[in-house]
Amino acid sequence: MNLTAPQDLLLVMLGITVLAPLAAAGWMASGLSNRSPRTGAVVAMSLSLLASLAVAWQWHNGHGVPVEFGDRMGGGAFIDIDGVTAVLLPYMALVGLGIVIVAPKRFLDAPATARTLAGVGATLALFSTAHPLVLVALSIVTVLPTWWSVRSTPGGSPTARILALAMVPALVCLTAGTLLMLCDPPWEKDCGMVGATGGWLVAAAVLLRKGIIPVHSWYPALFCAAPMSTSLVATMPQVASYLAVRLLIGHADHGQGVAVELIVLSQLALVTAVYGAALALVQRELRGLIGMLAMSQSALVLAGLSGKLPMELSGAFCVWISSGLALTGIGLVAWALESRAGPLSLETHQGRFRDSPMLAAFFLLFGLACIGLPGTLSFVADDLIVSGSLDEQLYAGLLVIAATVLSGIAVMRAWFMIFGGPEAVDGPRHQILPRERLALTVLLATLFVLGINPAPLVRVLDRAAGHLLGVPVQADGHGPAEPPAHP
Repeated sequence: MNLTAPQDLLLVMLGITVLAPLAAAGWMASGLSNRSPRTGAVVAMSLSLLASLAVAWQWHNGHGVPVEFGDRMGGGAFIDIDGVTAVLLPYMALVGLGIVIVAPKRFLDAPATARTLAGVGATLALFSTAHPLVLVALSIVTVLPTWWSVRSTPGGSPTARILALAMVPALVCLTAGTLLMLCDPPWEKDCGMVGATGGWLVAAAVLLRKGIIPVHSWYPALFCAAPMSTSLVATMPQVASYLAVRLLIGHADHGQGVAVELIVLSQLALVTAVYGAALALVQRELRGLIGMLAMSQSALVLAGLSGKLPMELSGAFCVWISSGLALTGIGLVAWALESRAGPLSLETHQGRFRDSPMLAAFFLLFGLACIGLPGTLSFVADDLIVSGSLDEQLYAGLLVIAATVLSGIAVMRAWFMIFGGPEAVDGPRHQILPRERLALTVLLATLFVLGINPAPLVRVLDRAAGHLLGVPVQADGHGPAEPPAHP
């Protein structure tokens, strides 16, 4: 393999992005580290974030053309760097960095930190490939830290069983479906029943892992029983959405268009989005609310992935990023509050504003950023996905709007219940910690920066959406794109 200097640098930066958290996880799991787990984790994730930004910058400077390295099978290469990868790598690294910075000390022992870093590293590796067999293998790997973390949590055995009941069938369906699709590729003209069956098995795997009705029970259970770090690392990457992008989009109609399986999934996802937002209104605890909001927002992403227009698909990608950053912020604020006051009920007013005014402000801003606050990325994302849905299907656009409205009501209800009500004048005062302020500010600033100046991100995602749908464009947005680079 002959690599040019830019391609060589791209591979080096990608390797650092993936290997930094994995190496730190191995070092902590070995028990050889005498330093605080937080220090090593923050250094590893900071290095990973910087390297992922370098990957995105280097790819952009290469005129935004998809770059592939290694063996190619079933429409995907061993290492595949396109607009989706260039955006998801920094996103996931930023989420991981925020988690290890904010995590309360008692939840950040060496084994727990190693599991968190292993989950982040495996997810980053998954986002770097489009090879079907590698996707299957890494999908299995990403489940293991989550299951082990839940299993290790006191009282977490029932939730671990619920998680296993969803993940094991999902992985079996994904493995069998991918193998069938490789034997009888549905993107070829002579595809038969074997390939079609494989496509439906992959769709079933996405359904299970995504937490779509009627197999959604593991999603809120995970947030209620597992450490917040485990819940966020397991759900914010939206691995099932990435599998749908690589295995279902563009693998129908002889290589162009959207698979019929994904269209069926999108209809169930729309119902799940509204259902999850409605359930968020009646949650009794804050963690349950976050779980339902995460389920609803995740379903919106899957619904948008069935779009036939690049605008709708890029809108789904924007929702993916915006909701992930906003929900990570909400989750970290909730974790910080729990470290001070214990589990937070939504049945009575808690009066926490006087105790933690800065956390109250962050909670409100992240909550509004999750549902389309003007000036944030979610405002752009909602506009793109709603416009695309209304152009294609009126009822789909109305369901997206309904889910957003219900989520907004749920967020405001939670804010008033937690921070409103009588204040304990002689109660303790907990100032926000500097590390909490830093992480939450960076997450919020990212949402506002991308919302105020969304053009660069939207252009990248438009090109990626066009490439996936079979209508790629050049970096300037005009004409057909160059073919992928094969070093």
